[in-house]
Amino acid sequence: MPLLPMVVAIYFLFPYINEEKHQEVAEKYSDDFVIGDSTNVMTSTFRPKAQGEDTVEDLGEDYATMKEKMNQFQKNIEGLKTEIDSLTTVNDSLNQQLAQRDSTANEDVIADVEITEKEFSKNIKSLLDLDIESLSPILNKMSDEQLVKIFKAGSGLQRKKLLQSLESDRAAKLMSEVL
Repeated sequence: MPLLPMVVAIYFLFPYINEEKHQEVAEKYSDDFVIGDSTNVMTSTFRPKAQGEDTVEDLGEDYATMKEKMNQFQKNIEGLKTEIDSLTTVNDSLNQQLAQRDSTANEDVIADVEITEKEFSKNIKSLLDLDIESLSPILNKMSDEQLVKIFKAGSGLQRKKLLQSLESDRAAKLMSEVL
């Protein structure tokens, strides 16, 4: 029995006893992983079989997951495009309604302006028919823009009466705005 322990001891001590022969054997069989091999396991080409299969399966699962997500994104994009199209249609419709409402409102305003101008000339005549003492407090409460409108719409006599009814400072200011 002393032979068996000696064979085992030589087997494990062989790389240290005959280093040249060990290097030669290691280079010859560098493609295979050998127990007792002193080559760097990290740089050897040996890979456990189970680890390689898990990596391929993981890649397959990742690819399937990414493909599924891509399909979901494409469906979401199509849904968003449909929603954008419907919102664009609604926006165009609202713009048309707004344009129609604005055109109708402009026609109403033009009609009101024409009526207002006719009434305005009648109101100026009525206002300027008052005597100067009654007219003066009314005109002093009016804004400068209103006075300019009245002055421009009045006749020569009405303008003279308007200026006589105003205080001198306001009459000068009115004339500077008109001129």
